[in-house]
Amino acid sequence: MDLSYFITPNPNFGAPEWVFFIAQFVVAIAGAYLTFMHADTNPVRGSALRRLGYAMLILGLLGAIVGALRRSAVEPFTAPYWMTIITVLSVALIIYAIYYARAVYPGRLAAWEASQRGKGARAAARLQPTQRSAVREGPVREEKVPTNGAPSRPSGSRRAARREHKKRNK
Repeated sequence: MDLSYFITPNPNFGAPEWVFFIAQFVVAIAGAYLTFMHADTNPVRGSALRRLGYAMLILGLLGAIVGALRRSAVEPFTAPYWMTIITVLSVALIIYAIYYARAVYPGRLAAWEASQRGKGARAAARLQPTQRSAVREGPVREEKVPTNGAPSRPSGSRRAARREHKKRNK
């Protein structure tokens, strides 16, 4: 295999170089969107897309810089191996994103959903005893009238306040 193609400087900027250059700008723009503008309510998916966006933004900007330096005919960057390196890194990012989406993400999403289900049940179980223990039977304290003239809510439990309200409105 002749590797002289990869190390021989070539100042020509043809169709493959333009495709590479434009594709790197598209990758950088998509990465910036995922990183800074895409809002996702699911914290697992949101953080995964944000990390993918950072990787795409960095890789796209690096590729755009290499493409611009090649277009400007800066001598070390006219060799085709720079574009090959960026392309191999892009393919590696695509492979890793597919691996993450198929192997890692479902497990993390399931763990997060399980923690949310458990959190809802724990929160309901935690609130019920405190609501029962907050009920105070007995006399309600006298209402204090604030400076604006509106009656304040009586101190005590909510149930006692509702009873007092019913007594006043009879």
